[in-house]
Amino acid sequence: MLPNSLQTSLHALAAGTPLLGGLAVFTASFLLFVLAAVLGGIVLMKARSVTWALAARVVVACAATVLLTLVLGHAVPDPRPYLVGHYTPLTQVAHDNGFPSDHTLVAALFTGFILWIDRRFVTLFALGTLAIGLGRLAVGAHHTLDVLGSLLIAGASLSLAAALRLPEAWRRPVLPGRERYS
Repeated sequence: MLPNSLQTSLHALAAGTPLLGGLAVFTASFLLFVLAAVLGGIVLMKARSVTWALAARVVVACAATVLLTLVLGHAVPDPRPYLVGHYTPLTQVAHDNGFPSDHTLVAALFTGFILWIDRRFVTLFALGTLAIGLGRLAVGAHHTLDVLGSLLIAGASLSLAAALRLPEAWRRPVLPGRERYS
């Protein structure tokens, strides 16, 4: 198991400083919803650019993520840090296996999706994913292994989806439009 000095340090900072604790709770619990809303807005603005190929890649990435998460979640037992350390987490946290961090995993998928849709927003989403991962560590919800595992699962799923050879006809937009992305 990876050393948890990062998780321990972040949790100590968040638990000992009300401002940092509030920031940790926001990034750990609510920032994912902000990213989802921004992604949804961008998809709506670019709706005429969404192709069947993009839709297929999103579906494949999500399916691969679910499968990898189910398999690896059983293969990597990792009790949550607040259970191991016998302390109260800074926000409401599940009592299940901590591997992988679902919040970080979904944020990393969003980052990959935005890369396919509009690269101008990749840095924003990557920073959001980093903040979510660090927030999950700081509130005591996950160990470093859980967050890094989430990034690897998302990366593998997105890479698999990006490598798909799709028919040329799938490059046409789902909605009739001007631009195309695949």
